[in-house]
Amino acid sequence: MFKRIITATFFIIGLSVMTPAVAQNAVIIVFDVDRAISLSKAGKSMAEQLESQIQKVRTDETEVLKSLQSEAEKLKEQQKLLAPEALQKKVEELRLKEVERRRSLNEKSQSIQAGGQKAAAEIVKIAEEELTAISKERKADIVMRRDALFFASPALDVTAELVARLDKRLSK
Repeated sequence: MFKRIITATFFIIGLSVMTPAVAQNAVIIVFDVDRAISLSKAGKSMAEQLESQIQKVRTDETEVLKSLQSEAEKLKEQQKLLAPEALQKKVEELRLKEVERRRSLNEKSQSIQAGGQKAAAEIVKIAEEELTAISKERKADIVMRRDALFFASPALDVTAELVARLDKRLSK
């Protein structure tokens, strides 16, 4: 929040220091990269794929827990029939099995997160390239993130154009 206030303050100071003629002719564009990514086809597809993969891990986790509970119940039934050493050995085996399965599920979750971050970084990189192209085409003097501003006229916002360009470039 503090960073945004400072950014906006420097922006306002910069405009006030400019000569009136330069300030009036300054071309400013505003964008919201997070919104552009979430509205783009690639961003939506990425979100759907991540959600699907996360749901699969959750389903696997539920199945693992049910399996472990079932094994624990069987062990409890056999408790009176087994010698204390044999029971202790089976309990330890079950505990190790649980630890291994949880570790495997955690690895899957981390892999999904890493893949999502990598995909998002690629989309952001392309968004930045397209934003650079938009700013050059419009001969923008100032390019600002929407979240760094308190208010900006919708006419200055190029987010929709950025979404269209992302869709065009990433649909190849």
